Amino acid sequence: MKPKAVLFDLGGVLLPFDRERRVAAIVEQLGVDADDVRELFEGPLPHRMDLGDADEVDFAAAFADLSNRPITPATARDLLMSVFVPPNEELWRLAADLRGTALVGGFSDNPAFVASIFPDGAFLEPMIFSAEIGAAKPTDAAFAAAEARLGFGGEGVLFIDDTPANVAAARRRGWDAILFTDNAALFAELGARGLP
Repeated sequence: MKPKAVLFDLGGVLLPFDRERRVAAIVEQLGVDADDVRELFEGPLPHRMDLGDADEVDFAAAFADLSNRPITPATARDLLMSVFVPPNEELWRLAADLRGTALVGGFSDNPAFVASIFPDGAFLEPMIFSAEIGAAKPTDAAFAAAEARLGFGGEGVLFIDDTPANVAAARRRGWDAILFTDNAALFAELGARGLP
């Protein structure tokens, strides 16, 4: 059965990232210690941002505390976004191709401003951000909110994510789910399902 909707994770799938790249950017721009930056990102603030309880203003304050100088929210946002490397263009083309047979959206534990780095002309609809629904994967509340946005769930949804716990949570809801490891493996999985 072909899905009614295909939902892609962003970070690590459509938008590859490198946490150490972000650490290096923050160290270079703010002149702070790399271990202090890592400690900040291992603390509660990133999860609060995932849930919509914090934003770039809060990160600006945290970066200001680290560097002992004022940091604007715009600078904080740029530093947060420095984690991303160029988008996975092949998968964005796949998403566009799949749109002929299903809804093609996103389901991500990222703030909505991440959409600013989607490739030109690319879009996902619906785009479900954890910060907007107040729940992050792999919680049941996040998946229930995604189903509410879609208007259906179960076998009608194919979900692609790079985190095993998220894939397992999707399968518990009756979704079809693929653990993303690389483009070739994903294309093989989709081909076995008769997609695109």
